Amino acid sequence: MHCDGWEMSTGVYEMKMLVATIALLCVSSTVLAHDIYSKLRDREGHLCCGGQDCKPVEALALPDGNYYLPSTGETIPANMATPSPDDRFHHCIYYPVANDVEGYPVWGSEPKTRCFFAPMNSS
Repeated sequence: MHCDGWEMSTGVYEMKMLVATIALLCVSSTVLAHDIYSKLRDREGHLCCGGQDCKPVEALALPDGNYYLPSTGETIPANMATPSPDDRFHHCIYYPVANDVEGYPVWGSEPKTRCFFAPMNSS
């Protein structure tokens, strides 16, 4: 089979366009996925995150009204749950900051729950 330069360059061009399109779709869906978190607030009205520390999670509603997160082994108290924006469970975390002896900020190594969202019919 004979392939001249034009046919090869056309194939390479099409492959580059396909890769660029897939990359754009991935970035777009990531931005849209985090967009639902940008305005979410906890029960006290505090913003939950800037889109970097929230994600959908698997959770189990416990008989006492609390929620269990199998991925972390954490139990979320029922009074921390806020109605979910999309009928899925979402967990927002943060790393606490403390000051060291010299007054410089030191980030904690263990994340803490900032917000938890649960579907209204999950309890």
